[in-house]
Amino acid sequence: MLDTRKQSMAALSLLFVTAIWGSTFIFVKWTIAELDLYYFLFLRFFIASAFMSLVFYRRLKMMSFATLKAGAILGLFLTGTYVAQTEGLQYTTASNSALITGLYMVVVPFCSILYLKKKPSLLSIVGVTLAIPGLFFLTQYSLTGINIGDIITMIVPFTCAWHITLTGKYAKDHPVVPLVVVQFIFAMIVCGAMTLFRGSATTSIPSVGWLTLGVTAIFATCLAFAVQTAAQRVIDPTRTGIIFAMEAVFGALFGWWLGGEVLTMLAFVGACLMVMGMIVSEIHPLTKHLIDKIVG
Repeated sequence: MLDTRKQSMAALSLLFVTAIWGSTFIFVKWTIAELDLYYFLFLRFFIASAFMSLVFYRRLKMMSFATLKAGAILGLFLTGTYVAQTEGLQYTTASNSALITGLYMVVVPFCSILYLKKKPSLLSIVGVTLAIPGLFFLTQYSLTGINIGDIITMIVPFTCAWHITLTGKYAKDHPVVPLVVVQFIFAMIVCGAMTLFRGSATTSIPSVGWLTLGVTAIFATCLAFAVQTAAQRVIDPTRTGIIFAMEAVFGALFGWWLGGEVLTMLAFVGACLMVMGMIVSEIHPLTKHLIDKIVG
């Protein structure tokens, strides 16, 4: 009963994280229109690294070489995900980017089979089957032609899927804070180097940029990845991927609410399919939790 309750709480916490990420799309879109994307990412991960190091400096003393190595590996895939997604957005539409990114739902089960030797449950497979067409309808992906932005973004499903899969492995063996902070520092160094190379650093940051940095660095980075790492100690990568796909739903809702973007009936149907996919993937643990609660 205790394990089932932990899994249910982990799933809810991941959904909360997904809502945070979805809410930042519109702010990041506004910000990178005025600020170089590498400089923005450097500042985001610099603030996140500094914040967690100051707040949890005692826990960083538990850092071992094994944790440093695991964090660096995760940091490589984390950096690849953010850089490829943001670079791709310069040449393709947000809808195309959202759909291509969401394809990690398909990749994660294969990563789990190949690396973790763990087959996804039947309900997780059904959940993915429902969510993929839902993502297609939500983003209303254009089939009229593929562009360079789409090609760049095709990197994201693979880097993101491996990040989720490896987090599921490393989170069980390493303390959360050091594992997360190393990832942020890795991303900060890479993006900082690119900022220097491009000469894009500036002290002239728009007000929306400061707001976006505050929200993304503290909530969408520090809080989100700490929660993800802790949650993946008890929840498998395939279910995590399905829940994270809800980011596209939250992104569309916040884009409609804050950005005045159009939410069509087809997009609404797609969002409903994605929600159904997530619910189906969670039916077994949720049902088991309710039964255990009634019997207990």
